[in-house]
Amino acid sequence: MDHSNHPSVFLSVYLSILIVAAYAVAGYAQVGEEFGLPADAPQDAIMAGSDEVKIVEDWSVAAFTGGSADNSDKSFLAVTVPFSFRYGGIESAQLLKGWKQTEQTAKQADGVQRSIIWIDPVTNLAVTAVVTTFNRYPAVEWLLYFENQGQQDTPILENIQALDVMLQTNEAQQTAILYRLTGDNCSEQTFLPYETPLEAGQEISMAPVGGRPSNTGAVPFFNFEYAGQGIITAIGWSGQWAASLQRATDGPTRLRAGMELTHLVLHPGEKIRSPRILLMPWKGDRTTGHQRFRRLMMFHYAPKQDGRPLRLPTVAAQCFDRYIGHNQRPEFATEAAQLAAVKFTHELGGTAHWIDALWFKDGFPSGVGTWECKPEFPRGLKPISDACHAQGMKFVVWFEPERVGKGSRIAREFPELVFGGSNGGLFKLNDPDARRWLTDLLSQRISEFGIDIYRNDFNMDPLDFWRGNDTPDRQGMTEIRYVEGHYAMWDELLARHPGLWIDNCASGGRRIDLETCKRAVFLCRSDTACWPDHEILNHVQTQALSLYIPLFTTFTWTPVAYDVRSSSTAGTIGQFDCLDPQFPMDQGKAALAEAKANQPYWYGDYYPLSAPTLAADQWAAFQFHRADCGRGMVLAFRRQECPQPEYTVKLGGLDPASNYQVEFVDDNWQRTEKTIPGRELAEKLVIQLPKEKSSLLIRYQQLPAK
Repeated sequence: MDHSNHPSVFLSVYLSILIVAAYAVAGYAQVGEEFGLPADAPQDAIMAGSDEVKIVEDWSVAAFTGGSADNSDKSFLAVTVPFSFRYGGIESAQLLKGWKQTEQTAKQADGVQRSIIWIDPVTNLAVTAVVTTFNRYPAVEWLLYFENQGQQDTPILENIQALDVMLQTNEAQQTAILYRLTGDNCSEQTFLPYETPLEAGQEISMAPVGGRPSNTGAVPFFNFEYAGQGIITAIGWSGQWAASLQRATDGPTRLRAGMELTHLVLHPGEKIRSPRILLMPWKGDRTTGHQRFRRLMMFHYAPKQDGRPLRLPTVAAQCFDRYIGHNQRPEFATEAAQLAAVKFTHELGGTAHWIDALWFKDGFPSGVGTWECKPEFPRGLKPISDACHAQGMKFVVWFEPERVGKGSRIAREFPELVFGGSNGGLFKLNDPDARRWLTDLLSQRISEFGIDIYRNDFNMDPLDFWRGNDTPDRQGMTEIRYVEGHYAMWDELLARHPGLWIDNCASGGRRIDLETCKRAVFLCRSDTACWPDHEILNHVQTQALSLYIPLFTTFTWTPVAYDVRSSSTAGTIGQFDCLDPQFPMDQGKAALAEAKANQPYWYGDYYPLSAPTLAADQWAAFQFHRADCGRGMVLAFRRQECPQPEYTVKLGGLDPASNYQVEFVDDNWQRTEKTIPGRELAEKLVIQLPKEKSSLLIRYQQLPAK
């Protein structure tokens, strides 16, 4: 479909800037090519000193092996075994003292991994803690395993807390504060940050809803602060976790986290795992603590390609026909229309084409479980993949393999693989045979269709299915096996298809946790973006999630600078109407060119320049700084009801003794440049926007010393 000869619906407004926009395309492409994505964090003031790293290393060795820590007086963490459980009615703190303990240590390129094993001499239950510390980060991660090495069922193993530590908040009169995010419930509250004070004698509890780890109630990343120090906690469990902070009347705080419910026996030979725990203590500036944690997530946990974090895609054409003007267009779900969408995306400068829930028989949602192409794709999806690859683009395809619709092929032909049987329900990923069957099917489709980015959606709450399948002496077992099966399926797909990415979706962002961050990125961080006119919510979600998670993005609906800047992150997902002959192609090219040129900055350090708020009468501003190359950007938004035409910020990460070449880009992509001393930028930068609902992009580069 050729859009080049059609007038733009925005022509009356933007006719005067088309030349500027065309100039911007060329200019941004050049700038964007000047530096790429970082391979590792620089060694600078953001990184911890060797003394901070050693404090955490000493604590981890002492806590897990029962020794003493040289720096125990400097640690925010008390030296006790940092997990707990009850076994046969007795608390683990009492039991482990009498169990045989062994240790194995292995040096790794980026740290040390220790395996500490305790064995019950009576029942031969083996408890293994696999503990990792890092050479450059004051952080510790661990994962627990419980294995019945005996010949009989174990006593009841219950209340497994993968994390159980005492925090030295010892001054009872000093208030502690928990900083956390609201879970995704597809509302304006999604991912909204909030803080809760914790006084002596009080308790805070948190958990998600329904078995998806960031659904509605909570997100498994949070920061706890006390008297100029704190600890960032991340939980890796794609199920129903729970956490609590209980502060004693005399001051200290007990932090616990694990599965919400465990009460089970292990049969001979059975082995289970716990949630993964990651802790990073910090002192001083809380923003610096978040930046350090973000670097750890970026360079040690996020998926990589060619030794660098994944470069997120730029998508232009809408991915699902119900999004086009909110009207169904049956012709969109055809091979011809999708090939036209590939051409449209390539013309706009996109790097990937995305097909969502429109390609399979019986459609969405009834057809989930029938992973076969509808007749409108007579040659399957390979012709579309081939068209993408011919243009150097990636191909993204949506599946929802864990939900099975009534009447779908899986429900009809393989009801034994489904909780719910022929009536449909939840696929039994807890069953190894069922999981292998589904993995083979998905692997076949990935190869057959030429998929580069496998999109795994999950639009249902699994908790009732899990708990309904448990017997009284096996509570939690179905959830454990299901979560293990989920990870095994994703790991197998990644192993079988080198170069494959996984896009993690669960009604948007309801399955975000440390384990999914290790395996996937989040191209639709919340379904709040499935409708236009959510610019404020979009950039507030960016402000919130950037504290913890580096690789995510969301939808943008119009090629308008304020909209695209509000939603673009390390990637851009345009929901542009590729079937509209009046679509403003020049404007779309300029908008995506800017977003692509901005992409490398998102892999830097995050500096919040305003507090996240949904108020329409406020400014919003934030900065991303690449300390490895002295470059960065600021995005500033004067919202639609904001009366103030100016907003003053102080930029972070700059060298006050250096000069910076600074570029200001307005909503019409008109650019001005200035040379500004770093000291001035760090002390007072006045941003001016004369119009409500407008934005400004500021990009800067450190100049060589004269």
